Amino acid sequence: MREMKLAELIARDWIGLEVEVTDSPNKFEIGIKGEIVDETEKTFRIMTEKGLKVVAKKGRNFRVRYAGKVVNVKGDLTAFKPEERIMRGLMLIKRSKGVLI
Repeated sequence: MREMKLAELIARDWIGLEVEVTDSPNKFEIGIKGEIVDETEKTFRIMTEKGLKVVAKKGRNFRVRYAGKVVNVKGDLTAFKPEERIMRGLMLIKRSKGVLI
């Protein structure tokens, strides 16, 4: 069930989700939290209480609020163009349901 929730999360648009950086090679990024307002292939733009922060996806871990739950996600799983990430998530969902792609 956890794998399905992660696939669903990867397969959706992240703009508007609440996130928090839980691990990063840059110690100053840990603890950044807020709402994702934009996404590129390599970064999330997060609106925090202190303003807009741009955080790289690769090498970071994020805590994401989704469907009433908190899910921990490795940023490397999201380090694609948004449309490519969504397609990869849909493929994961189909595979978990036994649909050949």
